[in-house]
Amino acid sequence: MTATNRVLIVSDDAELRRRIAAPLEGTDLTVEVLTAAGFTDAVDRLADGDLECIVSDATTVANAPAVLQATRERHPALPLLVVAEYSADDGSGTAVMEVVDFLDGVGTPGSDDAFAGWVANSVVHTPTGAGPRGGTRPEAVVGDVRRSLVDASSPMDVERAVCEQLTLGGQYTFAWIGEYDRHEGQVVPWVSASATRDWPVNVTFPVGRSTGRPSVVERALRTRELQVVDDIASHDAAVPWRGAATDRDCAAVVVAPLYSERELYGVLGVYSRDDAGFSERELRALREIAGSVSHVLETIAIRGRIDQQERVLDRYERLVETVGDGMYALDSGGHFMTVNDALLSTTGYSREGLLGEHISIVLDDESVARGRRTIKRLMRGTRTEGETQEVTVRTKDGRTYPGEVQIALLPHDEQFRGTVGVVRDITERKRREQELRRQNDRLDAFASIVSHDLRNPLGVSQGYLELAMDDASDDVTASLEHVADGLDRMEDIVSDVLALARRGQTVTETEATDLETLVGEAWSNVETGSATLSVTETAVVDADRSRLLRAFENLFRNAVEHGGDDVTVDVGLVYDVAEADTSCPVGFYVADDGPGMPAGVGENAFDSAFTTSNEGLGIGLWVVREVASAHDWTTRVAESGSGGARFEFVDVRSP
Repeated sequence: MTATNRVLIVSDDAELRRRIAAPLEGTDLTVEVLTAAGFTDAVDRLADGDLECIVSDATTVANAPAVLQATRERHPALPLLVVAEYSADDGSGTAVMEVVDFLDGVGTPGSDDAFAGWVANSVVHTPTGAGPRGGTRPEAVVGDVRRSLVDASSPMDVERAVCEQLTLGGQYTFAWIGEYDRHEGQVVPWVSASATRDWPVNVTFPVGRSTGRPSVVERALRTRELQVVDDIASHDAAVPWRGAATDRDCAAVVVAPLYSERELYGVLGVYSRDDAGFSERELRALREIAGSVSHVLETIAIRGRIDQQERVLDRYERLVETVGDGMYALDSGGHFMTVNDALLSTTGYSREGLLGEHISIVLDDESVARGRRTIKRLMRGTRTEGETQEVTVRTKDGRTYPGEVQIALLPHDEQFRGTVGVVRDITERKRREQELRRQNDRLDAFASIVSHDLRNPLGVSQGYLELAMDDASDDVTASLEHVADGLDRMEDIVSDVLALARRGQTVTETEATDLETLVGEAWSNVETGSATLSVTETAVVDADRSRLLRAFENLFRNAVEHGGDDVTVDVGLVYDVAEADTSCPVGFYVADDGPGMPAGVGENAFDSAFTTSNEGLGIGLWVVREVASAHDWTTRVAESGSGGARFEFVDVRSP
């Protein structure tokens, strides 16, 4: 209630008026208490129309029943409470009743129907023993809380309903619910309600950090049992809000854990001013309330997880429907349980036409048989990522196309539950593979031509040249030597082109290769004259030995041709300049002390269409680049320390 809400006490007995008003005026309830000596004096108050409740006694009601009946009829929403004192064998007390209607005498047809209607409504909405809302009996409080939980859809709804119901009527001074944050190790109050002025709720209660006696909150969470403190002020363990509770004359508190079989949600705290503490009936009721709250919180959590799973499933379904590849799920017998739109589009079937059908409706017999063998291997092994195999897909109109299917098992324990698969149309890939095979065939034919039709006349020419040089004069021999150099150069070019044609552009088999040994062999295979070779550092690399040998031969030949017969060639290792550790080289280099690369030449050095020599086409360095590319190495051209050329090869792997 707010400060403007007014309660009118009507009684012919002045002493009784004072006794009824005293509990309302002596509490922290923010109401204005008005009094009237009988219903005749209350008429003016009723005319103002700003009353929130009327309280009277049975004797006054008996003296003026017509006025009370008129009040009920004219103000049907205004609560009318009647107090009646009673005496019984086990003591005396005061009963509080609410006037809901006035009827003619029981036995009159119209009154009987109305009376039966009120009883039926009471039985439906207020179970036996529950009492009206706001009742103070423990059983009534349990009923009120359970009714409040019916429409709760979130933890906040649950907590607000419970706390408000427990403090409604003033039986309990304060109630709160705190969430258990396992990661932070604390209980955080979420919602509270108070029958008195506001409590300081912006605090948290640590769990699992105390070195001494566990707090009441911690003990409730550990034991999952109700914790009862009969004397808040002198209790030997930490009590939540001890200071605020004692300041407000609270004598006892109950802290109840809220939990399910698998999860701790938090605690429920209830404070009482009763010096006698909590009765067994109250404790039983609070256990029931905590159990009901825990059950509702568990239901909300499960519903939340289900909603989250549905959202995830919905996202997956949208993802499955947007991918371009066909996707499906089969049961243990190989029948379609789920298909996406892409599979329908590529096969020509409708969804109804595929669901329930066997996978053989879209795959040929050989593909189905291979799929069975794949499933058996997956069942026997521990692989979870599945296997890929090529299949032949049949469409509804009888066409076929090559496909690739990724097969994986559905989650299972001891029992096989089915498979999922992704089908991709690989028609374009097969077309490219066929074209590549044709290109390779043409390349093989070219290699045969180079090997036979070009080398044979070249060999014949070299033979006749040697005969001519034997019989020629010195002047003629000097001229013919240039022809011999040209034929030798052609021989080198033919060898390089033939090596590329026959080896291809990728390396499929590698071996551990010692650089120093391979460099020495390549140096001995090249006419180096008086040139000098220096191997500063060596390592073992993972490479195709024969192809790397040819690369070194071309590099050495290039160094001698451009640096002269007295050139010095150095071979060493390359390290990552960003790393201090020099124990792991990233590659190797070949450097010389020749004239070096002219400005603007380095970036084109490995281009087969570029050369700085009048005697060749630059094909030697192009072959070097192709060898490096086949190994997935990176090539760099720089200036050596002596001003010559330096060729670097990085991203080189060790065995």
